[in-house]
Amino acid sequence: MTIAQVLTLKLDGITAGDYLAWVHDPKPAALDHGLHSLEVRAGAGDDEVEALLWWTIPAPSPLVAARAAGLPLTPEVVELWSRTLAVVSSRRDARVVPAARAA
Repeated sequence: MTIAQVLTLKLDGITAGDYLAWVHDPKPAALDHGLHSLEVRAGAGDDEVEALLWWTIPAPSPLVAARAAGLPLTPEVVELWSRTLAVVSSRRDARVVPAARAA
């Protein structure tokens, strides 16, 4: 089973574009070592960064996940939110469900 984890970083004092250009590591060391793939983009406002992380292992805590995904928690990161989803697939279809319900 693949685990999808969504991280949202709330920023203060730096724009999402500047954070992604100057702070974010686009090729984090955890890639292919538990972290299968990631997608990172500016969020709804210019003060948020959203990351979709795909894990082949159980998703780590939000703090560990952010660091592993190349999203360092600088002083400008004032909030970090996380939600975890499990992707359940079969030969016919694939569906995404909240991780707590994916037993």
